[in-house]
This record gives sequence, C-alpha cells and structure tokens, in this order.
Amino acid sequence: MDVSPPIFPCRRVALDAPCEDPRSLAMTWIDSREAEHWALISGTSLASDIHAWVAHEVLMRNQSRGLMKSNSIDGEFIRLLSGTHHIATSFSRAGLCKGDKTAWIVDLSTDEADEMFLLHAEKMDFKILDDRPNLEIFDSERMGIEGDKSEDGAIGHIHLADLR
Repeated sequence: MDVSPPIFPCRRVALDAPCEDPRSLAMTWIDSREAEHWALISGTSLASDIHAWVAHEVLMRNQSRGLMKSNSIDGEFIRLLSGTHHIATSFSRAGLCKGDKTAWIVDLSTDEADEMFLLHAEKMDFKILDDRPNLEIFDSERMGIEGDKSEDGAIGHIHLADLR
C-alpha cells in the first residue's frame, strides 16, 4: 500500500515581475505578513512535500532545543533547506534572488487555512500557481547540492546544515 505524505502547507506563486531587489521584497514581505511563521522562499527550493516536511521537522527540533543558528524561524527554515550554517549563503540559495519569477509562501505553523495563503498572495500582488514541490522545478545546483538531483539528496542536504 503506497501512502502519500500529507501535503506540506505551501503555495507556489508567480511574482508580478522578476525580482529586482531581493532585500526590498523580503522587507515588504516581513512588513505585510500576518505572523512570523509565514515564510517566503525561492520558487525552486522545494524538491517534494517530504523534503519540506523533513526541513520543518528539523526546524522544530532545533527551535525546541535552542539550537537555531538563525534569529527567526523562517531564516532557520531557509538555512536548513540550503544545507549550510552560513546565513548569507542560505539566502542566496533558498531565499529570493534577483531575476526570480516564482516563490513559495510557506506556513511554518502548519495550522493556517487556505484563505491565508490567498490573503498573503493578494497583499504582495502574487498569483497563486497550481504547482506542488517536485524535482522538475527544484534547482539542486542553486541549492548547493552536488551530484544527481533527487529527493534523497535534497533531504540529506538538510542534515548537512548542522554538521559543517
């Protein structure tokens, strides 16, 4: 019996224009989001729902143990996906960069309703897409993963974040 994982609470969005100023976009996001558990990450940073759930689980473990390297839960999630302990490197991998046309809106509380994704997308003039995390849109090279593009490689990369 093949059981699918639960859908990770994220929605892929199209930006209204290619990102020109990632820092400004990030600040606008932070100022407009409803709570700090809302994250905005690169539209090519999730390989699968399982990949996202593993990053979330490690985030929750690090937070409960007081082991987060980032000052925020969204920053820690980005750092873990990026497989690094360097915060600046993590934002160039899993954060928004100049030229990006898509992003993921992520609910790190895992408790929000679909309407909240729509509210955040509308506030930012984003269009919600039907995409789900998958290897076709995952950019393993940008994420710093060497070798074949795979879900297992993406998951292993999360665990490297605290080993290096």
